[in-house]
This record gives sequence, structure tokens and C-alpha cells, in this order.
Amino acid sequence: MNNTTIYIAGPDGIGKTTYLEYVESTLSENPTRHIWIRSPKILSKPLMAYCRLVGLTKYKTIDGIKYGIHLFYKSSWVSWLFPILQLIDFKIKWKLEKRKVKPGEVVLFDRFNIDTLADLMVDTHKMELHKTWIGKKFIEMLPQNTKVVILHVEEETIRSRKKDTLHDENLALKIKVYDILSRDLNLKVIDNNRSLSVVKDEIVNYFI
Repeated sequence: MNNTTIYIAGPDGIGKTTYLEYVESTLSENPTRHIWIRSPKILSKPLMAYCRLVGLTKYKTIDGIKYGIHLFYKSSWVSWLFPILQLIDFKIKWKLEKRKVKPGEVVLFDRFNIDTLADLMVDTHKMELHKTWIGKKFIEMLPQNTKVVILHVEEETIRSRKKDTLHDENLALKIKVYDILSRDLNLKVIDNNRSLSVVKDEIVNYFI
């Protein structure tokens, strides 16, 4: 795929979708294609059901908001198998989505491979998963002509901005994982603790 590709990654509640919409508004003369792939469940569905059954996946509702957490790191075989199944599922989903992309379209990734890899690192507590063959396979799926930005926001700021992150037990770990990935993969980081207009201008200037 030779399309120009734009990708904003980072923890939930950090403003990825909002900033992608700003970028899209500057591309009014170019057709765009939004792609959202996070953690597709195809071959991994039975394993997910097992994890729910044995308590490795837990849900709770606080103030009407449902929170889920995966404790896959508590099982050595689940933390080994799940990333493999997710890699296969992601490849299947990406192959299907890639068929829809037309020549000349600017592809906008809202969620993609870096986010899925980050989720796996959080769920398994494997902070060097990106250095393994599985992690490298995820990274290789990023199209060649992709510009990537990782948004960084302090934990307290995210919780104050987005209500459904208020009781996210893994939020600090998620931020840490994206910091690791941005450093080790040499990805552009933009500080989103600043005002919306300042960050928007920096993002648009970087991509356009």
C-alpha cells in the first residue's frame, strides 16, 4: 500500500480522534479513509471466554461506567498464547480493511498496530514484548509511508478530561508503555498537556 498514512497513537482519553478530525479538515481536497483496528477478536474469542470464566478478565461498574481489566500476566500460558492469537487476528482484520483503501486516499489510523501492541504489553506486563518476534511482526504491519505521532498526557490530566478513565486501574501503566514504545521505536511525541489550539497546530504542521 503506497497511500499517504497518518497515525495518532496513545492511551484512551488522550484526544486522538479529536486531533485526527482537525487533520482531516485540512485535507478537504483529498479523499480520506478512517481505519480503526484495536484488538480484534476472531481466533482469540474462545481464549477470551476462558479468561472471563476463570477471572483473568474482570469488569466493574462505577457511577454507571463499565471498566474492564485483563490480568493475563497472572497466567504464563495465557500471556504467551494471547499475543500470538492477537497477531493472527490483527493480520486478518488489517487484510480485510486494506482491501477497502483506494489509490489516492489519505489513510487516517485512529487505532492501529502500536495501540494493539501497547494493550498486549499492559495485559501481559511484558515491557519488552515489542523486542520479541511477535512485537516485531506487529510493528512491521505499519505501512511504509506512515507518519506517526504519540500523544503524551499526564495521568491526572487524562482523568480530569475523560470521565471513563477516572477509575482505570491501568492508566499509569498504559502511559508508561507508550513512553517505552515512543522511545524504543523512535516515534514522534507531542505533549498534549498544553492548550488544544497549540497542540492542534503542532500536529497539523507535522503531518501536512
